[in-house]
Amino acid sequence: MGIATAALVERAVPGDRDAVIELFAEDLRDLHLPVQPPALSAVFDELVRDNRSVILVVRGEAGGPAVGVLVASRVPSVKFSGWSLWIEELYVGKVARQRGLGRLLVEQLLEVARGDGLAGIDLEAYHGNAPAALLYRSLGFRRLGRERFYYRMEWESEEDTP
Repeated sequence: MGIATAALVERAVPGDRDAVIELFAEDLRDLHLPVQPPALSAVFDELVRDNRSVILVVRGEAGGPAVGVLVASRVPSVKFSGWSLWIEELYVGKVARQRGLGRLLVEQLLEVARGDGLAGIDLEAYHGNAPAALLYRSLGFRRLGRERFYYRMEWESEEDTP
């Protein structure tokens, strides 16, 4: 299909809350993870307020709703020996895929990192997500042999219940 010529990438604003929460929820449902809209709303609000966060949205056209989102956080990095960005979320809604919108989001994040003098960008993609791997490699990212684990604090209380 090619890149959508009318697409626009910009920083998220409070008015993007509903569209971004729906994108977060769609991603979580795809991953078979719980969707808690009030918690997602609170996370969105915090991300928009936090100056360490970079939350970008892509719109199909100027003034339109967000159809994709990228969330990254500024973190001090041992690996990069300086400040870097960690991409936590890159998600383009199913109805807007294969138009180059994910690429536009990552390219804009690279510009943010360059402009801020950051030392690098780190991320993880799900194993077997070939489109993500192709995207990142095409933009110059290199694979780092790692395996990611996670721990949900709520599991502790689940173990205590009979």
